[in-house]
Amino acid sequence: MRAVNQLGYGLLELLIGLSVSLMVMLAALSMMTSASVTQTRLDAKTSLSLELSRLLTMMESDIRRAGLCYQCGETTAFQVDKHLVLIENIGGTDDTDGTDGIDDADNITQGQCIRFAYQQTGVTPQLDAGREDVKGFRFDADNQAVEIYENHDDTDNWRCKFGYWRDISSRNIVIDNLTFEREEVSTSNDRVVTALIITLSAALKEAPHTQESLSRTLVLRNTMRQ
Repeated sequence: MRAVNQLGYGLLELLIGLSVSLMVMLAALSMMTSASVTQTRLDAKTSLSLELSRLLTMMESDIRRAGLCYQCGETTAFQVDKHLVLIENIGGTDDTDGTDGIDDADNITQGQCIRFAYQQTGVTPQLDAGREDVKGFRFDADNQAVEIYENHDDTDNWRCKFGYWRDISSRNIVIDNLTFEREEVSTSNDRVVTALIITLSAALKEAPHTQESLSRTLVLRNTMRQ
């Protein structure tokens, strides 16, 4: 039997093979890292969007009840300065003179605070809105948060610049802005229909580059007599 000489790989061939294998591994690792980063960003964006949707839904469901009064007829105690919702501009959260610090709030149609009222309890007409009936939401620029009005006393403190407000936004996000824009349209039967646009912008606290802005438009069910 004749012996057959089998030669192994040379050094150059081994180096080429190792180089190709290394490039393939690096490419695969790069793709996995990129996919992981992309997924993390998507998860962060989704989490932020869900939180903003939660806040918008909470505000929308409450604001839609503005002006609700059982069997009140044409006269209701749940209008705010001749509006279903009152929009106000606030420069800060501290009140030093007992006023809202606004100019002619009755004519303001866009701002960062909204006040409204509806009959919270009972099914009989009410002549006055009680402390359980007055509501509101505002943007706290100092703490970058969305706040809801909480009344612990009476309706005298129902103002945008008093301190009876509670943060309802997640600690994981930073609220950049919250605006309310009101539009009123008169109908042929002398009724006033109120539409409202709510715009909310925020970013993740741990990832400020992850930002989101959502908007909701709603037409309030209750109307007013001109």
